[in-house]
Amino acid sequence: MENKKKQVKILVCCGIKGHITSFIDHIEALFAKKGAFDYVFCIGDFFGDDESCEKEWDEFKKSGKSISVPIYTLGPNKIQHEKYFKNLKHQQLAPNIYYLGKDGIFTTSDGLKIGYISGIQNNSSKENEIHTFNYDSLSQFRDSCIRAGSTSLDVLLTSPWPLDIRNKERILENINVKEPAEKESESQLLSWAAINLTPRYHFAGLQRVFYQRSPYKNTNSKTVTRFIGLGDYHDNKIKKQKWLYGFVLSLAEFTAPNTMNYTITESPFADNISHYTANMLPVSKQYFYNTSTNSNYRNNDQTKKRKFDGQPIRQSIDISADSCWFCLSSKNITKHLIISIGNQVYLSGTKGPLVKEHILVAPIEHYKSLAEVPPETENEINLIKSSLNQYFESTGRVVVYFERNILSAHFQLQVVPIPIRMADHLENMFKAKFKEYDLNLVDIPPAASLRQIAGNSEGNYFCTELPNGKRLFHSAAKKSGQRPQFPIHIAREVLASPKLLNVESRIDWRKCEQSVDEEENDVKMFRDAFEPFNPIKD
Repeated sequence: MENKKKQVKILVCCGIKGHITSFIDHIEALFAKKGAFDYVFCIGDFFGDDESCEKEWDEFKKSGKSISVPIYTLGPNKIQHEKYFKNLKHQQLAPNIYYLGKDGIFTTSDGLKIGYISGIQNNSSKENEIHTFNYDSLSQFRDSCIRAGSTSLDVLLTSPWPLDIRNKERILENINVKEPAEKESESQLLSWAAINLTPRYHFAGLQRVFYQRSPYKNTNSKTVTRFIGLGDYHDNKIKKQKWLYGFVLSLAEFTAPNTMNYTITESPFADNISHYTANMLPVSKQYFYNTSTNSNYRNNDQTKKRKFDGQPIRQSIDISADSCWFCLSSKNITKHLIISIGNQVYLSGTKGPLVKEHILVAPIEHYKSLAEVPPETENEINLIKSSLNQYFESTGRVVVYFERNILSAHFQLQVVPIPIRMADHLENMFKAKFKEYDLNLVDIPPAASLRQIAGNSEGNYFCTELPNGKRLFHSAAKKSGQRPQFPIHIAREVLASPKLLNVESRIDWRKCEQSVDEEENDVKMFRDAFEPFNPIKD
């Protein structure tokens, strides 16, 4: 007999603005009446601005009073509240009251994934403070979710509302919902985060008005999102805006939209996701990165270098879109290898794959490298990578991505799955192989832009992304007027080695080409298996 999935009771409250005593009394009375909740989360301003609120908080801490269920709160939204969140022991603000942190995922004992983002949007060029977030911090959070396979959250907690959340509303009483009173109560970057993380529930509490939006579809997943904005805190019985929301959640599969009884809208957000990240990269995050040195590489170490006897590579190949093998508009494209076509990119099988389900991602338009593609194309690539990570992890594998923008006319991101147990060996194996060929391979800082780093390489480079999210980069720029040499199969050498995939006979793709029937069969098998994860809706 199948075990029934456990249901978890969750209570989300708005910021209490320092009224800790009345809040605790209200919550305990609610528990006595309705039964205790498993988790209580506070969003918005947890602390107040006047001296009486600060005094109340100090007295509460001295009293030793504790609530029966742990309370988890987001961080400050104002610089004057930062003092409460510094020098905490075990993230504890008071007995049984905890600060969640800047951003992250709170995973319950039942497996629910609750994402949180503290603070308000940083619109200046200054570094982040405790009470702010910016594009770099959210993109790193998004990337960590991708690596953890957590891009579909059960709950997302933020203080500001995501910009445009009221678009395409269908419930009449919600159409005229109050506009934000303060600029900080809405955030375009939280729209970008919501698009990427596709939560089942998204709560926000800084606008001080209750708004339970019509559920909306996500363009990049089958998840339906319910957004709830919480009203202003009040401690009396006069009917005011609803400031807390209790609900029951389980790990059950998402309900398909066509089986729901209530109104569902299309996504309220702009189709072009880059609309929400325009002009959001702080000046302080501009990297001037030197790719000519490597801490693991020494010029005087001649003992283990491997001589490369091939011809010096040309700096680029100039091929028109009409004759390119990888442009969808080209007569030369191998159509039977195509798996799925999106708005900006497509997925395809490969000629001479290293292993089954070795595929590639390529732009529909004629771009030479990932460093050259526009933001909307890169965003779609990231969505596809997230889905690929989830798919391969469901099969006990992880993914190695690599791009060789050397002797290449059209950007191709190679996607090679490997058993998860082998992931920890990859970085050392790549660096050792490059050292054999007397080539440098350096780490890219997590927040650094590939576009900027590639610019220092005159546009010619090799880059790989490992399953842990680390990126390794090789510059193929000219040195002292000489053309560089590069073994074009070097990534396949690493992955095909006996310690990894053990398919050394397949290092050169031309020596392991398949028949058309074999290729078509492999493409169909992958397309069918990947379909539940595929964000592209053909």
